[in-house]
Amino acid sequence: MKSLFKLSFAIIATLFSLSSCQNPALNNTPFAMGKLYDFEKTLVKGGDFWITTYQKIENKYEPYVFYIEGDQYSFSDKYKVSSNPTPKRQMFINLAAMDKRPNVVYIAMPCQYTPMGLNPQCDSSYWTDKRLSEKSVTAINDVIKKINSKNQKFSLVGYSAGGGIAVLIAARNPMVQDIITIAGYLDSRAFTNYHNVPPMIGSLNPINYAKLINNIPQRHISGGKDIITPPFIADKYVEESSSFCVKQEIFPDLNHKNGWNKIWEYVYTRPVTCYE
Repeated sequence: MKSLFKLSFAIIATLFSLSSCQNPALNNTPFAMGKLYDFEKTLVKGGDFWITTYQKIENKYEPYVFYIEGDQYSFSDKYKVSSNPTPKRQMFINLAAMDKRPNVVYIAMPCQYTPMGLNPQCDSSYWTDKRLSEKSVTAINDVIKKINSKNQKFSLVGYSAGGGIAVLIAARNPMVQDIITIAGYLDSRAFTNYHNVPPMIGSLNPINYAKLINNIPQRHISGGKDIITPPFIADKYVEESSSFCVKQEIFPDLNHKNGWNKIWEYVYTRPVTCYE
């Protein structure tokens, strides 16, 4: 069974590799990005983990928007499970840096960026089988609660696995005002079935919570050329939600990792409402 697990994720890794050609212009580390865009690096304890965040807080009495990273480097270039899931390409933090709202917080997934010595419990299951685990959701939700100390309504933006995390947080945190996901893992069973691999048995499935949060305005955006998380996955989630508050938007020329910066201002500046 263990060998089957490794083989199955190697197949997904191959697909990730095909869609992630490195662009040197985007290869700055978030540490440099933080300085450049006035984001401050802060480690916040969430659940059992120390989580790396980058924060631009201009007015703590204004609403927050939280950007939840995806599982960008789950696998190495040799199609093996990576020993460190820290993203090699900072596509998503670049989108957070473009956001001109007063309080923007980028949140890494558990085990990303933070020195492994601070999180001895980290092992590869947290960026493979447990990427949407209860512990991961609890950790990021705790971080949000600590930063949003005034308990105000807030917005969520989630990329890839972070899109699934956003939905799962909304099912637990009543202060979520709206959600945008980019190529989100909104149905983990459909995702693994599509890639013909075993289910992520250590993870929750966001689509199981679709009806629970279908009163929250949501926009789930997909790339028409995305072979990692094809648009039909978001479509299944929207159909399950059965709500005029939950919508999908497809950008035909985009794939899983490329081009989002070109349309991001158009996406985030449009209010997410039930009356779009």
